[in-house]
Amino acid sequence: MHDSHSSRPRITATATAPVAPLHLPRRGILRQAAAATAFAAGAWWRCSPAADAPTAAVDELTVAILGCGIRGPAHAAELAGRNGCRVAWVCDPDRGRAEKMADDVAVLQGTRPRVASDLRTPLDQSALDIVTVATPNHWHALAAILAMEAGKDVYVEKPVCHSIEEGQRLAATAKRLQRVCQGGTQARSLPCLGEARAFLAAGGIGKPHLARMLFTSHRLPIGGPGNFQPPPGVNYDLFCGPAPLDPLTRPQFHYDWHWFWHTGDGDLGNNGIHFLDAARNLLALSGPGSATLSFGTRTGYADSAQTPHTQLSVTLFPDVKLVTEIRNLKTASDVDGLAMGVQIHGTEGSVVWKSQSPEVTVLDLSGAVVKTISGRGDHLGHHFANFVAAVRTRDPQALAATIEEGVQSTALCHLGNISYRLGEELSFETIAARLSERTTTIDADKLLTRLRQHLAENGCQPATGTIRCGAWVETAAGKATSAAALVADSGPVLVDPRAQALERLDYRAAFLLPPPRG
Repeated sequence: MHDSHSSRPRITATATAPVAPLHLPRRGILRQAAAATAFAAGAWWRCSPAADAPTAAVDELTVAILGCGIRGPAHAAELAGRNGCRVAWVCDPDRGRAEKMADDVAVLQGTRPRVASDLRTPLDQSALDIVTVATPNHWHALAAILAMEAGKDVYVEKPVCHSIEEGQRLAATAKRLQRVCQGGTQARSLPCLGEARAFLAAGGIGKPHLARMLFTSHRLPIGGPGNFQPPPGVNYDLFCGPAPLDPLTRPQFHYDWHWFWHTGDGDLGNNGIHFLDAARNLLALSGPGSATLSFGTRTGYADSAQTPHTQLSVTLFPDVKLVTEIRNLKTASDVDGLAMGVQIHGTEGSVVWKSQSPEVTVLDLSGAVVKTISGRGDHLGHHFANFVAAVRTRDPQALAATIEEGVQSTALCHLGNISYRLGEELSFETIAARLSERTTTIDADKLLTRLRQHLAENGCQPATGTIRCGAWVETAAGKATSAAALVADSGPVLVDPRAQALERLDYRAAFLLPPPRG
């Protein structure tokens, strides 16, 4: 599922001969290889054989892919000569990556796309139909908004925005312009989750009261801090775009931007978003909840990164509490009965969805399996096919992951990070008490004991006996359970002025967020 910098899905051109016409005999082999690589890496995309099946003639849709790192090649694997699409542009501030991906796309579709370092370059092309955004996080919403303002339909990777204000503006822009805008939370295209949602709505486990989400990926310290330069061929001004031109303090330029607040959101926004979105989908939750508390640490890692390697985020909804746990230290495959995935507890049982599984397991109160929900239909690659179909029919509501849903799920990640960033060093006992003040659904003592043991097992126990914990971040009245109020671009979502300041970003003059419009 996750985007691992150590094993990345690649589209690799294996021939040096001139590119053949569209029906390349090696095309299927390339796609099978790309799919196998992605599956082995746990990537959240699969190549879709059904998308290559013969279909009635349709008008070709032209595509620009913005970002050529991990997700960009995944987009190309689904859209280059497939689903009635042709990739006309690839863009990346790292010119070498863009040129390499253009060569690979040429192998897939028989024609080589144009290349640009500035992702804004292709947006004024009248012949362009679709823009897909696979940039670093801080470009996601701005690129998507600029593309929609230019009359394009957009597929934007998760997290769909880098601030709550951006998310509001993103959803409002799609609604105002009636553009088709799909979020990159591909699990929404898993049939088993749709069937499990109906099962829960019908009272299949009684009344749900707790959802646990777990993401694990062992990530080593990133090195630094130091004074480093971008790789040759990288336009650092365009890479930073709306973000500040910060000095580069990390040795690895690509991917490790995830661990800095100006460009990334830690693994809560990088991968936790998938599980938060799945839980929201299963529970049919709307809005950002009434309050969020987050705590964690980067203790034991002497490097330049800013985001925690271990983080828990708790969000309160009227009837259910969400607990998301991020573990970047070495960890067991099973944490208190939950493998990487989602577990929803109810008064009469629970449901479990493991990362990438095509099945949802139903358990009784004793933990015995009583039912397996295996969704009918095709697999994850159809997330792109669903997007293209909605573009052709001009029906945003036909999307598996509407941008409104993406904004709501991403907001939960931002709320957790806002709480964490406003935090202070507290003892485990104080954090447990702070958690217990607002909810008894969660066993706070058990949660904090487990966290303390996890840090100790990895030699990262804090010498001070404290970790960083925020205050409860409160949601403004009327917005806690209202999707419409959250995405209406109608002002702050949070109550505390300090938290409100982190709802929005400051942009560099050449990369401003377009103003709100009626």
